[in-house]
Parts: sequence; structure tokens; C-alpha cells
Amino acid sequence: MEKERNYYKNTYHHLYNRGANKALIFFEVENYLYFLRRMKYYSKNFKIQILSYCLMPNHFHIFLKQTTDEFSISFFISSWLNSYVKSINQMYKRSGTLFESKTKSKQIIDDAYFKWVIKYILENPVHAGLAENITNWEFSNAKDLFGMRNGNLTDPNYVASFFQSREIMLEFLMDKSIKVDYSI
Repeated sequence: MEKERNYYKNTYHHLYNRGANKALIFFEVENYLYFLRRMKYYSKNFKIQILSYCLMPNHFHIFLKQTTDEFSISFFISSWLNSYVKSINQMYKRSGTLFESKTKSKQIIDDAYFKWVIKYILENPVHAGLAENITNWEFSNAKDLFGMRNGNLTDPNYVASFFQSREIMLEFLMDKSIKVDYSI
């Protein structure tokens, strides 16, 4: 039996998925960029607010908010990922699935946990040994939060509102001594 997904207005969710057989879902830099462009396009169409994201070679994590009852996150996910898979299959002359299974979703109810989800997502490349710190990874919104890039997929001020101040947010996200549970 399929688990009920609580996709309603003003709910927050951590979404993640990985490649089938843990294989790559991004084969070159342009794939990451295309994935982000598609995410931006569909998040606007379905009124989804992206709070944090990290794209890894074989998986992705996104923390988002559903802002309306008019569209469900389900429509966003299926439209966005189907668009990406069709393009990858066409570009690389492949067929079939790219992702392991249906995108997993954890509803985040406790706003005190928001900062932990963001830290978890942004630390993925560091934990995997792909970057020395979170701002060294190009395919997350860490550089946007730190003012190192002027991205327009997430709203750094809204993300900072989950913390006591912007300075506290930046310290928390960069502090390697604060341990996050990576068994998620």
C-alpha cells in the first residue's frame, strides 16, 4: 500500500531520489544546469518554493514548500523529472528509467528541524568527499545563501528567517563540528 503524502498548502517537504542501481543521473555539467532550469520552470508553474537543494552525481535533495492547494507537489515532481528523463534519454540515446524509484518525500513539520534539513542537504558533497566545504560545490544553493552567487532559484532571506539571524545561519551551516545524521 502506498504511503499517503501530505501535500497541502504551506507544508514543507524534503524530497530525494537517486539513480537506478545507484548510477549517475548527471553525466556532464550541462545536465546539472538543465536539471536546475527545469526545476525553476516547474516550481514557478506549480507554485513551489525551493528553499534548499543539492545535486550530487547520482542523487538529489530538495527542501521545499508547497504554497497553494491549487497544485500538489506530486504534479511538480512528475512534470519536472519526466521532462529531465526524456531529455537525458534523447540526448544519450538511451531508454527506460533513470531514477531508482518514486521520489521519496519526508514532510517536515517542526520548524526547529528546518535548519537541520538545510544543513544535511548542503553538506552532502562534503560528506561524500566531493568538496572541502559547502560553498565549494557548484550544484547547491550554498553559494547563494553566502552571497557568493546571485542565484534566483531560492530566496536566501526566507531561508535565513529559519535562524535567529543571517550570521547565525552562516555560522551554523559552515560549522563542521555540528554533526548531522547522514542515515536519512
